[in-house]
Amino acid sequence: MHVRRNVYALRPGGARVRALKAGVRTMKDTSAFPNDDPRSWAYQAAIHGSNRRPPDPQAQESWNMCQHASFFFLSWHRMYIYFFERILRAASGDPNLALPYWNYSDPAQRALPVPFREPSGTANPLFVSQRNAGINAGAELLGSDVSTTQMFLARNFLPREGSRLSFGGGRVPGPVHFSSFTGLLEAQPHNTVHVKVGGWMGDPNTAAQDPIFWLHHANIDRLWERWLDRGEGRANPVNNGVWMDTEFTFFDEGGDRVEMSAREIIQTASQLDYVYDDEPAGVLGATGFSGAAARVGGAEVFVANGDAEEPTLIGSAGGREEGEMIELGAEPTRVAVELAAPAAAAAEMVEAQAAARAAGEQTPEGGEEQRIVLGLDGVQYDESPGVTYEIYLNLPEGQQPDYTSDYYVGNLGFFGMEAGGHGEGGHGHPANLSFDVTDNVRALRAKGEWQELEANVSFFARGLIPPPGEEYSVAEAEARAASDTAEPAGSPRVERVVLSVE
Repeated sequence: MHVRRNVYALRPGGARVRALKAGVRTMKDTSAFPNDDPRSWAYQAAIHGSNRRPPDPQAQESWNMCQHASFFFLSWHRMYIYFFERILRAASGDPNLALPYWNYSDPAQRALPVPFREPSGTANPLFVSQRNAGINAGAELLGSDVSTTQMFLARNFLPREGSRLSFGGGRVPGPVHFSSFTGLLEAQPHNTVHVKVGGWMGDPNTAAQDPIFWLHHANIDRLWERWLDRGEGRANPVNNGVWMDTEFTFFDEGGDRVEMSAREIIQTASQLDYVYDDEPAGVLGATGFSGAAARVGGAEVFVANGDAEEPTLIGSAGGREEGEMIELGAEPTRVAVELAAPAAAAAEMVEAQAAARAAGEQTPEGGEEQRIVLGLDGVQYDESPGVTYEIYLNLPEGQQPDYTSDYYVGNLGFFGMEAGGHGEGGHGHPANLSFDVTDNVRALRAKGEWQELEANVSFFARGLIPPPGEEYSVAEAEARAASDTAEPAGSPRVERVVLSVE
């Protein structure tokens, strides 16, 4: 059984890090693995995305196959890093090597791990200059960038009927490189970390060329497991045949073509022989790892996602017609959202649900609680702005944004949302994102700051926290965003802001 460990818990010069470097170095060595060898670094990266065509038509089916903004996002990436890990282990010569993960949720671990920041002059295969210069210098991610509040709020892996709000992404009939319905875990922290690391990581066609990509996705995979641990109906969509049985193509450590489906990867310990070092008590023990399989088994996990009525629109701003785009730049953007009559009833409804839950009562007719949802439709850009945007609901004018406040909703990271795509991989098109603002509305109503006729949604550009010893400023990030907005065609933008009850 392999244990994926927190990279910050590993000694930079220790055996595990040396094995990791040895594996990456060998995979990058074209004398060991020519670029047309499916075990080579270049080939493995191209499976996720590439700006060039594969060296032979037979490889076409496995290149440019990352699954984004759909319910295949988590399962496909689990398979992808699983086979990469097997290749890496064989290339390292260490049969015990497992991918570490980067736990940026920890405030003390938001700088790029030290082994990845040592300059290339040391022949370090984990260092690449194609990143945000600040990240390589020790700058830190913002706490808002890596917030997991939204993803842990979700109880449905799939969206209920008529909704886009989900942990894992929207349903699609089959594999699609990029779809439009982004799950909460993919939106944040997945997209936001890609954007902030920048460089190769900021583009799906080059992201997997950066060695930190694999530790980032190991952490996303770990967060999927920690989401399941929370129970209360959180479950993999095992009753959905498309999700369970769609097969994807990869290559193993012998260079042989293999196919795998979600049915074969939902229990990491019993099916894939790995666990994470922060498994719940009882999973890692003297008796081995049998608890890991039991933990995700049982009828309470394998349940269907319920259906719901069509969402009730309570307000919107912007539109799809030319000239009505909501442009985001260096300066804060404040969007007024006119509310319809059901808005007041919606606020009363969520307060009543909270009171009933506190009293131990069931929701009406024993059904699922309704939620108030903020939707961003048609999120897109022509060139990545290199920043994320903090989103706030009803933040008073003139008040400084604070992501720990009741006004904070989440962060918006532009990754793979190009309006037209680019490169021969052809990735990218506008995406739709949704955020659960039920608790925000409840808190604002308690403070008398939820109005019946109008709400406002604010966007604030955010960069990195400079390395220790430097004064914190987002000036560079704002300057970059300002340069994008100087050419409207290249600016980050949203087609429509929507508030609804689902």
